[in-house]
Amino acid sequence: LITVALFGDQHKNSKIAAKHGFAVNIKKSTFNEETVAAAIKEVLENEKYSENARRLSLMVRKKPVSPSHLLVKWTEFLAEFQTLDNLVPAGTKLNVIQYYSIDVIAVLLLAVFFIVFFLYKSVKLACLWCCSRSSKKVKKD
Repeated sequence: LITVALFGDQHKNSKIAAKHGFAVNIKKSTFNEETVAAAIKEVLENEKYSENARRLSLMVRKKPVSPSHLLVKWTEFLAEFQTLDNLVPAGTKLNVIQYYSIDVIAVLLLAVFFIVFFLYKSVKLACLWCCSRSSKKVKKD
């Protein structure tokens, strides 16, 4: 397997595939004819890639619990207990202000406003103080 990660979780997935020994990664920045040819040559000539891919394929096929068995178990569980209030996420019961963290955002915006206001007043006061000092220094002839 030859991977070229472009965006999202592809970077992580390609690193995992290389770590498990069934893939060769090519970085997007170094993608050219030579790197692709070298990667193809590496995968075709080195048996470890095909051995690791076969091993992983066998592991997936011989999973201890098959998806169909898992589906049956969860269906039986739901049929027995019906309502599962203890498994409902707490986030489903939040109001709009809590869900979007509007209260936190408002406090942060207020803090930024006060900091900017304080800096503006400080600079204005410093300018007034500077200008009033320079106007007092009038030359006497």
